[in-house]
Amino acid sequence: MIVDASVWVASVLDKDAHHRVSLAFMHRFVKERQIATVPLLVWAEIAGAVARRTGDTTRGMKVVELVAAKIWVRGVPLDTSLASESMRLAAKLRLRGADAVYVALAAACHEPLLTLDAEMLERASGVAEVFTPEQWLQTR
Repeated sequence: MIVDASVWVASVLDKDAHHRVSLAFMHRFVKERQIATVPLLVWAEIAGAVARRTGDTTRGMKVVELVAAKIWVRGVPLDTSLASESMRLAAKLRLRGADAVYVALAAACHEPLLTLDAEMLERASGVAEVFTPEQWLQTR
């Protein structure tokens, strides 16, 4: 499963509106021994979002170190093929560039995409299966 930065961030910030459901997703995901596939871009997105929202630069980097160290997280580099498909999807679906990378990765890996991003949920459904953490938990 491709896990968007929005879910990682919500799972670690207890004041986030989606914290409980994102944390519940993470617990269930690990319990089921699933693999989270992420574009390596996620490290910058997590670090930046956590640092911005907490005002703590160190916390942003520590969260990334914890996520990156998990054996159930597989990072995928942005190569030419993934970048080209991301560009095509960004234009076609009118997505932000980083969001298009997640959608392109989900399509390339034939894996569902988990996100809290409303635009990705709405616009990517024709390219990949897209779920919120709550929707995914309801299927369990």
